[in-house]
Amino acid sequence: MKRTRKIWALLLCAAMLAGLSACSGKAKEEEKEAGYAVELPDGTSLKFEKVPERIVSMGPNITDILFKLGAGDQVVGRTDYCDYPEALKVPSVGTVYEPDIEAIIELKPDLVIGSAIFSEDAGKRLTELGIPVAVLYDSGNMDGVYEIIRKAGELAGKKEEGNRLAEETKKLADDTIAKYQGEEYADFVRPTVYYALDYGYGDYTAGGDTFIGQLIAAAGGDNIAQDIEGWSIDHERLVEADPKIILVRLGEAEKFCKTPGYEELGAVKNGRVYEIDADHLLDRQGYRNAEALKQLAELFHGESTEN
Repeated sequence: MKRTRKIWALLLCAAMLAGLSACSGKAKEEEKEAGYAVELPDGTSLKFEKVPERIVSMGPNITDILFKLGAGDQVVGRTDYCDYPEALKVPSVGTVYEPDIEAIIELKPDLVIGSAIFSEDAGKRLTELGIPVAVLYDSGNMDGVYEIIRKAGELAGKKEEGNRLAEETKKLADDTIAKYQGEEYADFVRPTVYYALDYGYGDYTAGGDTFIGQLIAAAGGDNIAQDIEGWSIDHERLVEADPKIILVRLGEAEKFCKTPGYEELGAVKNGRVYEIDADHLLDRQGYRNAEALKQLAELFHGESTEN
């Protein structure tokens, strides 16, 4: 009798588990059929019946993020400027602003993701052809950087990974800022800083309303372009401000110092023109911005800012 009851109990448990499994399977199937939607920064949204298997990335930062999230095998196209090591095996579809539309079409993408300066005309043409296009860009602040990482993860079906990378990026940034708020830095005086985004035929920098401007300020620098909107500054203003520290791209320090119009700047005379990997750490909105913040904070708070 006891043995019979035990058998019935086991059968009942098995039936319950089978029922739960069936419900779970049905729920997953319904979820698969329903697909998922991703709300974009511009307020629009894209709906997918399934995770995009073929993605064309139209931004170096987007490519970096997708590969970092483990979605590299979904990337079938990139721009000439996408240089993430593994991405170099992927065919290029041209420049960011002037992509080869025919080349993109031939790749049969399920999704095209654009970023800064992505051509609106190209986006419109692709959309008219029935190819989903998402543009992820927010030049305003670091919060926008975290959101881009999250949205890229969502679009690629890597939502958890995207949220995790965004949190890791934010933590590194927050930890860096907190490190220099202790008593040992109570007497720290922010050095005046200028970022030479481009120069010679005009002066281009990062205004206070840009994410790079926010990086400089968060790292402890006094950006001379803090009250400027956008990416350009008058040369006379640069000379008048005479920043203590000047940031240039890798390999550009000597050239900058020898370019007419900059030789008399104090930073040039005092050897305080510093190179930074701007292409990867500063200009691209992504997880590497936190590393840029860390490097800048170390520079601004280091011995090189004394005297």
